[in-house]
Amino acid sequence: RDAFARAFGTRYFQFSRLTYFDPVRQIIIDPMHCIFLGIVKTQWLDAWIKDPPALRKRTEINAREIDQIHDYLKTMEMPSWVARLPNQVGYPAGGNLTADEWKGMLLVFCPLILPHIWAEWYPIAAADHEKAKINWKKKETARINRIANGTDTATDRKGPPPEPKPIRMFENDPDLLLKFASCCKILLAGTNHPTLVKPNFHYVTHIFQNIRDFGPVYGFWTFLFERLNKLLKSYDTNNHGDGELEVTFFREFHRDANLREVVRPYLMDLNRLLIWFGSAPKTRKKGCGGRADSGGAVHR
Repeated sequence: RDAFARAFGTRYFQFSRLTYFDPVRQIIIDPMHCIFLGIVKTQWLDAWIKDPPALRKRTEINAREIDQIHDYLKTMEMPSWVARLPNQVGYPAGGNLTADEWKGMLLVFCPLILPHIWAEWYPIAAADHEKAKINWKKKETARINRIANGTDTATDRKGPPPEPKPIRMFENDPDLLLKFASCCKILLAGTNHPTLVKPNFHYVTHIFQNIRDFGPVYGFWTFLFERLNKLLKSYDTNNHGDGELEVTFFREFHRDANLREVVRPYLMDLNRLLIWFGSAPKTRKKGCGGRADSGGAVHR
């Protein structure tokens, strides 16, 4: 299996033995998991929230980028079908976002908010990064001079000081996000975070073939199941664990299925009766207030 993975860049599975099986063409890419819970989540958490954070949390004195995002969110009014982001998004108190919320972040909130955030905070980030590089260069120059003068210390002999961290905000991140909202392939071709691109992200470039094969993404993504999972998770279980809730759901389903089986024959008979009445010949003559029998006589 390891040799197969090294040779072909993918893991071996039993379907690979089928000569007609194309793992790229015949594996359906779920846009919800791959795009919203994959690329968007990675971009937000790994590229913008984690160290070095492009979107920083507040200090004891000053508000920062995330707090400004919260201020923008408070002023935005959205229709009910657009998922609202948590008030503390970006903080641990904001919790984990659902796929609907990641979708809203990508398609609605971030394209509107991030350009303003970058316009205000990117010059500060660039200045801080330049200052860090200058300070590092000064320390390294001083270390080299001490070594040349013979006044170096054990720390100097260990090597240069740690280099400054990469700039925390890339200048064209908002532009790339807007392109990503329009077409994922553009982002993957020009991402500024190549170390964060995961193998399954490449599958997004094949989603256009899936659309040609299976129709619009609304027909094969798993939002329906995830929304149902969210509904089930919202139920109050009253501390009934160990499968009690699942058993209750199954009993209710079984009871409903049995009821349907009992009623089904009567519904079928009723349906046949309605069809018979609808197709029966009309016996009432126009303009006559009576009923005609088979002999043509009219009874008042």
